[in-house]
Amino acid sequence: MARPRGDQQMTEARRQSILVSAFNVFAKSGFRGSSVKQVAELEGISEAGVLHHFKTKGQLLISVLEYRDRVTQFDQPGEQATGKIFIEGWLNLISQNMQNKGIVELFCILSAEATAEDHPAHQYFQDRYKFVRDLTGQYFAILKTEGKLRDGLDPAVAASALIAAADGYQVQWLLDPTWNMLEGHKTFFRSVLKAEHHDMV
Repeated sequence: MARPRGDQQMTEARRQSILVSAFNVFAKSGFRGSSVKQVAELEGISEAGVLHHFKTKGQLLISVLEYRDRVTQFDQPGEQATGKIFIEGWLNLISQNMQNKGIVELFCILSAEATAEDHPAHQYFQDRYKFVRDLTGQYFAILKTEGKLRDGLDPAVAASALIAAADGYQVQWLLDPTWNMLEGHKTFFRSVLKAEHHDMV
């Protein structure tokens, strides 16, 4: 028998609420330092109630990470993509993250934990880093084609360097929120662009 539409909407609303609560718990304590009980307490329901929607703690974690990705989505380059659009989009994403410290905390804590092969998000982060390297590499290739990337700089190398810088900037900013993470990213882009194109940043 099909579930009534109202019940489906309530179920989806509860799932979304659990995701937000789990996001806050994982962002504070990581995966290993958190429990389903903590999420349930925030929701005002039982642990069984949480596990009714997400069968395991590991499944809940992956759903939270996918939720984070939807919040911080960065588009694939389309036919109209330009280097300027890429840089503006990236800097806009950084500005958004600086308005939501929890997103940055979640990523930093869980990505460090997930280097352990037995961590439930290990494969997720392996796949995500490859995806982001490939994606940013495509955009740096556009900058190279436009003649704006510094001579001799390989787009793939620039992409890896940007990701490494971004991870380091996040940690510095979490430790000292007065440090301007956005300006750090602007400085990085100026370092990989030809001098005559620094006004793009």
